[in-house]
Amino acid sequence: MDVFSSTRRPDQVPDIPISSQHTPSYLTYLLAGLVLISILTRIFSSRNSHSKPAGQDGAQSVPAVPYWLPFLGHLPNMAWDTEGFVKSLRSYYTNGIFALNFGGTKHNIICTPGLATAFLNQKPSNADFEQIGMRAMTHVFGFPRKEMPVFEKAYAELTAQYKHLLTEPSLGEMVRRTTTKMKENILNLVSFATSPVDQMLWERTSSVQPRTDSNGEQVVEASLLPLIRDFCAHTANPSIMGSNFLAKFPDFFDDLWTLDRGFLLLAAGIPGWLPVPILTTARIARKRIADQICVFHEAMEAEANGQDPGPDWRDLDDVSKLVKERTAVYRKYGLSIRARAACEEVLMWAANANSNALVFWMINRIYSDPELLASIREEIAPYAQAVQPKQEFPIPEPPRLEAFDLEALCSSCPLLKSCYVECLRLDTASWSLKVVKQDFVLQSREKDSPGWLLRRGEYAHAAHDLHNTDSNYFENPMIWKADRHSRYEEGEKKATVNLGSIRPYGGGLSMCKGRAFAFKECMAFAAAIVALWDIEPAGGGQWKMPRHRKATGVYGTSDDTRVWIRRRKLPLN
Repeated sequence: MDVFSSTRRPDQVPDIPISSQHTPSYLTYLLAGLVLISILTRIFSSRNSHSKPAGQDGAQSVPAVPYWLPFLGHLPNMAWDTEGFVKSLRSYYTNGIFALNFGGTKHNIICTPGLATAFLNQKPSNADFEQIGMRAMTHVFGFPRKEMPVFEKAYAELTAQYKHLLTEPSLGEMVRRTTTKMKENILNLVSFATSPVDQMLWERTSSVQPRTDSNGEQVVEASLLPLIRDFCAHTANPSIMGSNFLAKFPDFFDDLWTLDRGFLLLAAGIPGWLPVPILTTARIARKRIADQICVFHEAMEAEANGQDPGPDWRDLDDVSKLVKERTAVYRKYGLSIRARAACEEVLMWAANANSNALVFWMINRIYSDPELLASIREEIAPYAQAVQPKQEFPIPEPPRLEAFDLEALCSSCPLLKSCYVECLRLDTASWSLKVVKQDFVLQSREKDSPGWLLRRGEYAHAAHDLHNTDSNYFENPMIWKADRHSRYEEGEKKATVNLGSIRPYGGGLSMCKGRAFAFKECMAFAAAIVALWDIEPAGGGQWKMPRHRKATGVYGTSDDTRVWIRRRKLPLN
C-alpha cells in the first residue's frame, strides 16, 4: 500500500458531515425569539404612550409608559429601582399622570396635588378602596375567606367605631393614658442595667451595651430604630388593647415588625411555597400574632358572657372603648375568634407600623443638627418641663418631666410641628390606591388642567411621595428643612404650620382614621425624648442619616444606627 495515497494536497478540502457543521442551536432560536417578542411588545405598547382625545367631555386618555416584557410589564422596573423609575417618569410626564402595566393590569399613577385631591374625593361609585382593603384582609392578615360575606355586612359598623380615634371624649382618654404612661417610661428610655432581666422590654431588642465616653461618663450604646419603635409601641398600646395584653405577650411586637417587612409580598399574593425568606418569616409571624390575639378575644368573649376570663385578664376594664365597641360588633354578626383576631391585627399594625417609625426619623433629623436641637428645647421648655430633683439620697434621682402639656405642645410649638410635617414629606412613601368602578373623567381644579378618562377595571394610585419630592412644589425637595412649613400670617407674631398640599394620610373616605392620635403621639414622644435625653453617634463624630428602605407608608431602614445615649444634664430643681 502506498503510504502517501491518503495524503491530501493543501488545496483539497475534506468533506465534513452536514450534522457537524456550525448550525444555529435551539438556544439561539430561543434567544432570537425572545428578542423579537420584546421588540414587538415595545412597539405595540408604545402606541398609547401619548395622550389622545378620549371622546368624553374633551377628556384625554392617560399616556401609557412603553415596556419590553409581555405580561410582566413594568414589574421588573419597580422591583429593581422603584424610586428612581417613577421619579424619572414624573419628570417626563409633566401633566402629572401616566399609566403602568403590572401583570397585565393598568395602573394610573397620579402625582400632582390637584389631580390627587380630585381622585381622593371621588365618590365610591367611581373609584373605591374597599376591594383593595378586602384583599389585604385575606392576603396580609389571614382573615378567613369563608367569613368574608359576614365581614362585608359588618364592615360599615366596624369602621364607624374609628370615631373613637377621631373624636372626644374617647380620643382624649387615649391620649391622656398614653401621656401618663409615657411620663413614667421616658425615665427609662435606657435603664443603664447590664442584665437583660433588669432591662426594659424596648432595650432587649436594641442590643444595648454600657459604655464609658472620653470624659469617663456612663452612656448606653443602642440601636436607635428598635429602641424608639419598641418604646413607642409598649408605651402607647396599653391605651388601645389594655394593660393585660402586653403583660401576657411581651414579645408581640417582634412578630408585628416581621409581618410589616413582608407586607408588600403578602399583599401581592406571592405563593407561600416559593422560597422567599421574608415571605416565609412573615407568614410564621402572622400565625403567632393571630394566636395571641385569639387568646385575648377568648378572654373578652368570656367576660362578655359573664364568665371568668382567667387570671391573666383581670384588668380588661382598661381596654379602650374602640376595641370594646368593635367586639360588640363582632358578637352581633357572629364572627369567629379567628376572624376577630385578623381585624385586630389590622388595628395593631395600623397603629404602630408608621407612627413609631416616624418618631425615629424625627429624632434622627433633630439630633443631627445641634442648633435645631437647642431651638426645639427652648421652644418646648414651657410645656415639657424637664427638671433634675435635688439629691436627697446616695443614689441620685434621674431627671423627670415636672409638667407636660401636650395640647400646648401641639398648638404652640411651630418648629417642632414643622419638623413633624417635614418628616411626613420626606420620610414617607405612601400611595393611595383605588379600583376604578366605572368610566369617569378625573378633573383637577387647577387652571387649564385637562380631564383624564379612567376606565372601569383599571387601578389608580395617588403617589404622594412623587409630589412631596417634586421641585415644582418644594425648593430643594431632597433637602430636609426644619422650618419649611412655618408660615407667618400678616399681623401674627406666632407662626402657623399645616400640611399644605402634603397628603400623608390619604384623603376622602379612605383617609387614615388614626391621624389625630398619630399626630399627638409623635409630638409627645419626640418632645419627651428631646427634653430628657442626649443622643449622639456611637463613638462620637458626625451624625450619619440612615438610608431609606421601601415600606408601606413611613420608610424603614436596613442601616443599624448605633448611638450613645445619656441623661441630659439639667439644673437642680
